[in-house]
Amino acid sequence: MPQDQAVAVEQWLARLDPPTRTEVEQVEQVVTAADPRVQRAVKWGRLTYSLEGNWHHWLCAVAVSRRSRRLVFHKGALLEDRSGLLDGDGRYVREIPLAEALRQGDGVADLVRSAIRHETDMLD
Repeated sequence: MPQDQAVAVEQWLARLDPPTRTEVEQVEQVVTAADPRVQRAVKWGRLTYSLEGNWHHWLCAVAVSRRSRRLVFHKGALLEDRSGLLDGDGRYVREIPLAEALRQGDGVADLVRSAIRHETDMLD
């Protein structure tokens, strides 16, 4: 990871309260363990993951606000969600509450691998 991206990630994480940061770091372990090519950077105000720096086709992101903490899948509508974890009804985006993502680590890893397979796919 380029130094400027590493600094931006650390600054983003430093803004989180300790329990939230712990949750985010635990989810990150699941996401990055799914495939060694997964990279992270702060994009669009979120801790975002892509495959080999392809930020146009990002895989997923951690979104944190005062009211919620979610793992958001860019093309969630296209993913094989065998565990039934994804929620949402947007054209593409689906999400999982961060706490649920932690409880369902294997299912999240499967979703990350599915996101990689569908990285550049589009709906008809």
